[in-house]
Formats: sequence, structure tokens, C-alpha cells
Amino acid sequence: MKHAGWVPDVIIIMVVFVGVFYGEVQGAGFGLTAGLLRWCFSATAFPLDILIFPLIGAASSKLPGVFYRQNPIMQMFTVMIALFAVVAAQTFYLSVLSGNDAGMVSVISENIRQLALTVFVSPLVFAFLKVMLRVKE
Repeated sequence: MKHAGWVPDVIIIMVVFVGVFYGEVQGAGFGLTAGLLRWCFSATAFPLDILIFPLIGAASSKLPGVFYRQNPIMQMFTVMIALFAVVAAQTFYLSVLSGNDAGMVSVISENIRQLALTVFVSPLVFAFLKVMLRVKE
């Protein structure tokens, strides 16, 4: 997996997109579905994504009330907050439940390329999804 760091996390971008453009219930529902699918195709024993993705979908629906949802900076900021929540939850899980003391700084530094790429690609993915799903303002 030499080049795995150069692949954006499109699933998180899609969960945030659904929360931002379709609302809290649809964002949480899509987050639950995305978390379930991600868990089914991963090698982890604990389904952490099933717990965190619905929260991300529901929480991302609140930010368009504060910011203009078509703003690319707001989209990047929302995705960055979602990524931070996922990394924080995974670090908490590793440190408390598994006894692994990997700090958040080390987790971020190991995945900095994927995190940065996900944040910077998110406005492009949002634009693509808006066209494909025919989202109206």
C-alpha cells in the first residue's frame, strides 16, 4: 500500500455532502449506511465507523445555517472537522479500549497526505456530486 496516502477519503466527503445538502436525518442515515459498508469491507473488529459517521452526517447539516453551503472554504472546513472527529475517535478507541497509546499527533502525521488531499479535493467532489445528483439551491 505504498500509494494509499494519495487517495482521498471519498466516503467522508460524501457523508458530509449529504448532511450539508440534504439535512440532518438524511445525513445521519447515509452516515450509518456508509459506516456499515466501510466496516463490512474493513478488517477491524469494532465497528467504530458505524458510530461516528451518523454523527458526522447529522453535525454537518448544522453548518450551512452558519455558513453559505456553496462556499468551497466552508466545504473544506466541514470536511476537515469531520476528519478530525474520525481521527479523534479512532485515537480514543486505540488508547482506551485497546491499550495502544498512539497519540493523535502521530496518527495525523502518519496520514497527513490523505487528510490534506481529502480536504483539498472536497470542493471538487461536492461540485461533481451536485451535478450528478442535480442538487438545487
